[in-house]
Amino acid sequence: MWFSSVFFVSTLIWSNVYSQSSCVTPLGKTSNCVSLYDCSALLTAFEQRPLPNSVVGFLRRSQCGFEGYVPRVCCGPLPPDENVQPTPRPTAPTEGSSEVFQEDSSPAPRNQCGVDTNGDRIYGGTFTDLDEFPWMALLGYLTRKGTTSYQCGGVLINHRYVLTAAHCIKGAIETEVGSLKTVRLGEYDTQQDVDCVDSVCADSPQEIRVASAYAHPGYIDKNKSRRDDIGIVRMAGRARYTYYVQPICLVDNRVRLDTGNDVHVAGWGKTLNGRNSPVKLKLTLPIFDKDDCVSKYRTLGAMLGDNQICAGGVFAEDACRGDSGGPLMKRRPEGIWEAVGVVSFGYGCGRDGWPGVYTSVAGYIDWIKTTLQNTNV
Repeated sequence: MWFSSVFFVSTLIWSNVYSQSSCVTPLGKTSNCVSLYDCSALLTAFEQRPLPNSVVGFLRRSQCGFEGYVPRVCCGPLPPDENVQPTPRPTAPTEGSSEVFQEDSSPAPRNQCGVDTNGDRIYGGTFTDLDEFPWMALLGYLTRKGTTSYQCGGVLINHRYVLTAAHCIKGAIETEVGSLKTVRLGEYDTQQDVDCVDSVCADSPQEIRVASAYAHPGYIDKNKSRRDDIGIVRMAGRARYTYYVQPICLVDNRVRLDTGNDVHVAGWGKTLNGRNSPVKLKLTLPIFDKDDCVSKYRTLGAMLGDNQICAGGVFAEDACRGDSGGPLMKRRPEGIWEAVGVVSFGYGCGRDGWPGVYTSVAGYIDWIKTTLQNTNV
């Protein structure tokens, strides 16, 4: 079973079985479109720490499509180092002295949430753009050494609240990592003070102290089934909405997810090489057959319920150690993004035929709204 923190695996799989197709690299050279892990030049660049902004931009431009759910790159060398002066991106209008403050006792209204501020990305790639998925949050914990360790993810649902997993709030994480102290919003590259891609720079991340956190009362930390693994974090201050910080919508509790539907995860968790990515990544996954999933996990002593979703099951592509509490997302036909699940647990990382398990947001809409109303004091 995954440890109580399940992190994101970005992933691009070892693949000699996929057919190679011709492509043109960002440098204008003809090459082959292959898995990143079959392209030594770009793989070496990706494994650099710290990972230069110029490399992130070049890797994004090198993406050349998919084989099923496997992203690929146009394989070729990196360009010589160039001194590019980054320029700030114009910021969106934010609340000011004339803002009419809304009560934070409910999720953001549907006409004010789930809008991805990036309109020109190559959708479905591995590397996100600076302002892609602007609702992503990192949860910081105060360790015994007095440092801040970011060990869970979440999503912003209005100015004051973040949705996450219950196991990111209580249980083993408190004894093995530390106490939840802060929420970071608007992050892209954890190794940089100012995030820049292709000479465009984002606003500095917002670091907001945690006022309180609420795990679902039905959650039992040591229960293998991880029922009711959902929680809410209230921040001590209000998030400032910008291009890089926006709330996500919560899924309508009447929405049905059918086997094979595409859903999406994002975060900073482990890549296939076993190292955390400093850059926010994304991955598309299929909804996994629930009956098959229930049968599989029953063999491990986990009894899944109606309020749990199974997704993934594709070798080397999964949510894994590092982004527990992060979102399982769905994009509506009109382009609005919804949180449909919360990263909960799984069996290993990216095991073929073994999907990850996510808490269904639809099953807890009433609890979420009630909790926001009762804690908005």
